[in-house]
Amino acid sequence: MADEQAARISEAKRIQIALRQQIVEGERAPGAPLVERSIGEEFGVSRLPVRQAIQGLVAEQLVVPGGARSAATVRGFDDEELDALSVVHATLERLVIRWAAMRRTAAQVEVLRQIVPDVPLDGTADPAVIRRAVLAFREQLFVMADSTILDELNQLVGARVTQVITHALDPSVAGHYLEALYRAIAMGDAELAETILGDYISPGKFDSVKQG
Repeated sequence: MADEQAARISEAKRIQIALRQQIVEGERAPGAPLVERSIGEEFGVSRLPVRQAIQGLVAEQLVVPGGARSAATVRGFDDEELDALSVVHATLERLVIRWAAMRRTAAQVEVLRQIVPDVPLDGTADPAVIRRAVLAFREQLFVMADSTILDELNQLVGARVTQVITHALDPSVAGHYLEALYRAIAMGDAELAETILGDYISPGKFDSVKQG
């Protein structure tokens, strides 16, 4: 019995992680229904671990719970929350970038370099590739910063921040931004890295996501 329960928990966690990634990368857009039967078929599991995974995403504030006859849905954004997330995003990113630049190791910098995508000279870029690179780059910065406090803050708001980042992402400039930011961090120039970040994160960064 205990082994079966552990297996269900493991399945639920696996599905929760996969659904979270789909949501923050924009594959499941705000308002999209999360139908337990369909998701169960997609992952080859029963509805119970899917339901548990969705409950976990509700706790992360990425999903709005459904009713008796309606499916849960991917949570959207209201203007007030977007304004708050914009401030949280800018503050948290400045801290993690500064600490990453100061605490970097050669091995960590190499990992960061490998994440930076190749951007075509004509400015075209695959949005999905850029989106994944931005999220992987951000994740690596937290590893480099090596801060329990920043990790805890990111656990509280990181899922919502990364979700909105993907919706506001401009692939035509994001790849070049990562390249410039990587070079500043590789040199250990925290002030330059913050300046580059400031140029990229404008006060209206998330305006494009706001409801009309």
